[in-house]
Amino acid sequence: MSTPSMVQDRKPPLAVLTARRVSTLIFVVGLFALWQWYSMNMPPVLIPSPARVFDRFVELWTDPKNLAYAVDSLVHVAVSVLLAFVVGVAIALLGYYFDVLDLAIYSRLTPFLNSFSSIGWAFLAMIWFGVNEGSVIFATTIVLLPFAIINAGTGLRELDREMIEMGRSFGRSARRQIIWIILPMMFPYLFATVRLCFGIGWQVVLTAELLCGSSGLGMLINLARQRYWTDMVFAVAALILIIVYLTDRIIFAAIQQRLRRRYELT
Repeated sequence: MSTPSMVQDRKPPLAVLTARRVSTLIFVVGLFALWQWYSMNMPPVLIPSPARVFDRFVELWTDPKNLAYAVDSLVHVAVSVLLAFVVGVAIALLGYYFDVLDLAIYSRLTPFLNSFSSIGWAFLAMIWFGVNEGSVIFATTIVLLPFAIINAGTGLRELDREMIEMGRSFGRSARRQIIWIILPMMFPYLFATVRLCFGIGWQVVLTAELLCGSSGLGMLINLARQRYWTDMVFAVAALILIIVYLTDRIIFAAIQQRLRRRYELT
């Protein structure tokens, strides 16, 4: 059993944290200085200056039309993560309750889904469903699906068998076992699945929107490419980076910290 003092002892010393922050700040400042110097010697269509990119970034937040592209992409990612999570957990549960499906799921289905590229799924979605939001969500969901299956399957294999057997001995039905015993015990793995899929989803959804989408930041990048708005491409990349980073640090990291304390102190 861990104690609060043991958990605190594992934190890095204050001097180490300060040194890391200072080194990170120096690296970022140096990177921007190098970017500024290089942009002064290159045409803006190739390397726009940080000031031009910042102006475009502000435009993303002040222009309602551009902001709508960002909202559409966020919806695409959220729906895709939800679908991949639900379907992935359901498939993992099938493999858990029916051993005969274990080989088909983890040795056939997930390797196939992992090996098929996101661009390939985007082209297939465009052929099957046309250029619309459904194609984007399908392509993104199918790419995220193997991550959800593997994470959920790992959580199922790590379950406390004695706890499940106890629930079965008290006459719990399979549905009640899943809802009240298995899923709560799997929560750390399910949370890790959502956190992983959210980050990967932003990488995939841009490709899908670029090829088969009718809205979203991928479509905005395609428009910027046609008009040689390189600064807009940089601004969109910065926007996505900030969204993913802030979501991970403010929401997911806080939940992860609470989970760590909960499972270390019990």
